[in-house]
Amino acid sequence: MDMAEDPEGVYNDVMELIREEAIEKEIEYDGYYRIKWEEEAENVMTFDKDYFENKDRRDLYIFKSALDDKEIFHLLHYIWNLAKGEDLNENILHREIYTLQEKGVKF
Repeated sequence: MDMAEDPEGVYNDVMELIREEAIEKEIEYDGYYRIKWEEEAENVMTFDKDYFENKDRRDLYIFKSALDDKEIFHLLHYIWNLAKGEDLNENILHREIYTLQEKGVKF
């Protein structure tokens, strides 16, 4: 029911939960997420708030994690199908990663 009322909000909430799952699994790309979070705790202002809250960076992290971890893929598959109306597969993940990287998104 929430999906019908606020699809973008539900999608973002679930993506945050998926990111938390990837963090718990200690999935890292160029030090993102845990290592850079720890650096920020030790060296305040190394990374600003926007660095960790950037949705494109979050999505890049999740898409790459989904390629490397079947459980993350299954979690993403469920919300992707609901929100995007598209059956998620590796080709779609590669497309989304490429699109984000072309926008200049990096860790």
